[in-house]
Amino acid sequence: MNRFLRPTVVMQRDSKTANRVFAVLSVLVALAMFVAAAGSGSGSHVTEQPLPAWVDVAANVLSALIGILVLLPRTRSIGSLLAIANMLLSMYVNFTVDGIDYFARVSPYNITTITIAAILLGHYAEDLRYLFSPPATQDRTEVA
Repeated sequence: MNRFLRPTVVMQRDSKTANRVFAVLSVLVALAMFVAAAGSGSGSHVTEQPLPAWVDVAANVLSALIGILVLLPRTRSIGSLLAIANMLLSMYVNFTVDGIDYFARVSPYNITTITIAAILLGHYAEDLRYLFSPPATQDRTEVA
């Protein structure tokens, strides 16, 4: 678990101010995903055709896991990518299942989350290649 908390290549290269700014953006995306997990679900109060309960539970668990991935430095890039995909899928479901009124109400939330996650993904994109294996410089320091 400790290796997921170590600063990544991009974090080591960034200034303290940049690290703070992107940490705040990461927390915002994680909070958005946790809120999505807490408030997700097409109950009968929203639509005439609610989705099966297992779909809502799966979407909620996925959103919570994405929130955790965004908070961990080593998985922040993939978490941001998954947050974008999750919010796009959410927008599709909101439009097709819940209707245009609900879609219009939640779209600003989804678009804001997508935008912040895209900023994170753009900044931490270099870290994607080190997701499953640390860079060579870290390997040598861990052995020593």
